[in-house]
Amino acid sequence: MLMRVRERANEVQIELSGVAGRQESVLAALDACQRCISGPSSAPASVSVRARADDMQVRLRPSDGEKLDVQEIYRCLRRALIERTRTVLVPRVVG
Repeated sequence: MLMRVRERANEVQIELSGVAGRQESVLAALDACQRCISGPSSAPASVSVRARADDMQVRLRPSDGEKLDVQEIYRCLRRALIERTRTVLVPRVVG
C-alpha cells in the first residue's frame, strides 16, 4: 500500500493506492487516529472519502479556526496501516 498525505488550502488530502479490499481497515485507522487528526480538545475533523477498487482519497477539513498537523496524521496512519501490517506478517523465529 502506498500513501501520500499533503496539505492543500484548508484541508489535508490523503491518497492511498494498493488498498484492494482493505478500505474498511483504512476507515478504522482514520477512526483510531482521530486524536491525531483533530487534537484532544477540539471538534472532530470533517471527513470525505472516495473509494475505488484499488485506491482511496480522503479529505479532512478541520473545525473553524483549527489547524491539522499533517506530519502527525501521516505518522499515525503509517503506524496503524503499514507498520502494524508488517509486524503481523513477520514470522516469529522460535529457537
